[in-house]
Amino acid sequence: MPTHPTPGLPPSGRPPSGQPESGQPPGQPPSGPPPHLADMLMYRLYQAWSQSNPVFVRLCEGRFGITRREWRILACAVEGGIMNSAELAAAAKLDLARTSRTLGALCEKGWLRRLHDSADRRVVRVEATAEGQARYQALLPEVLRLNELLVQDLSETEVALLRDFLGRIEQRGRRMAEDNIVADKASRREGGTRRAQYA
Repeated sequence: MPTHPTPGLPPSGRPPSGQPESGQPPGQPPSGPPPHLADMLMYRLYQAWSQSNPVFVRLCEGRFGITRREWRILACAVEGGIMNSAELAAAAKLDLARTSRTLGALCEKGWLRRLHDSADRRVVRVEATAEGQARYQALLPEVLRLNELLVQDLSETEVALLRDFLGRIEQRGRRMAEDNIVADKASRREGGTRRAQYA
């Protein structure tokens, strides 16, 4: 029995080269169900962090008596040498207020000490003490072990790719923040009750 060509298609019955068989124009995302929260990369990154974070918290606080933020500042101070507060905040990727509070706690514990400039007493630098160095050397291998356990299901090549991908995502996130692509001001106090601008 003879066949009749489908309207809009060549006699072969297949779409022209470059056009998907669905008839959707090239360059358009495929139609399908709307995305869900679980599809969002930021959500998946947060879940990966939140599932592993309690183990690291128990290690730092339970075994070594140091918070995760204190460990971050201490590690930067040991690895970076003598720095002022602003330099240490930049190294740890923290704001100055949080860095200052954490520095105070570490100095009270005797793991960091402040050094005043002899020419200008307003200039204060920070360095790790011998006790701080010892705490760092004791904790670092344990943190390394947990990091290795966390990626034990990945090959060395996959771990290298993951580091590269995370670095690129971090750079893009920094650019997005610098470009101020969302101009709205965050408000933790009002965030739950503020009426949306489009409501």
